[in-house]
Amino acid sequence: MVDVKGSRRERAEATRLKILHAAEAEFLERGFHGATVAAIARRAGVAQQTVYFVFHNKVALISAVIDNAVMGEDEPTIPQESASWKAMEAEPDATEALRIFVRGTGPLFARAAAISEILYAAALTDPEMRDTWDTHETLRVEGFRSVIEGLASKGGLKSGLDIGTATDILMTIYGDATYHFFITERGWSHGPLIEWYCESLPRLLLEQAPPDRVPDGRSSER
Repeated sequence: MVDVKGSRRERAEATRLKILHAAEAEFLERGFHGATVAAIARRAGVAQQTVYFVFHNKVALISAVIDNAVMGEDEPTIPQESASWKAMEAEPDATEALRIFVRGTGPLFARAAAISEILYAAALTDPEMRDTWDTHETLRVEGFRSVIEGLASKGGLKSGLDIGTATDILMTIYGDATYHFFITERGWSHGPLIEWYCESLPRLLLEQAPPDRVPDGRSSER
């Protein structure tokens, strides 16, 4: 017997992903305000009405694009439920736990940093987009703060560094804007940048960090 409902779900999901991919490409190429639903529909090979039916409007669409980048497509998972996050929580050594976090979330930054910067740029002038950005930023703050709290519980934070300040440092240094700047403006490749984070963040945040070792971000991997 043919699973009609299953087939419909699969087609619907395939359509949703086509629209998300088309929207991401259009946003990255033209920015949020320059992108149009008509252009996104053409890229996706669907009718405009289909885009509106699935996502309602452009604001909901860019939010969904970011969610898709953050959680991944094959097995969508929020970062806190990922295997690497659980490994970070289980690791007793604060320095190694921080490195597990950085390496585990590195692919997320590779997928999401550019589109997150598009969202932030639009949020500077559009109140509705600001609300959307604030929603995503709140989730990021909560996630990063929980990382810092975990490091503190392992006795790892530098003396005199409180949870809030450490969270701000982590979010700024290991954030979408900084990652995106290193990759697009300074020409670093992903691997060396992640390893630089693994060496630099423990020095900024933790006691008894390892000696400084700065890999060449402009390596032949570019």
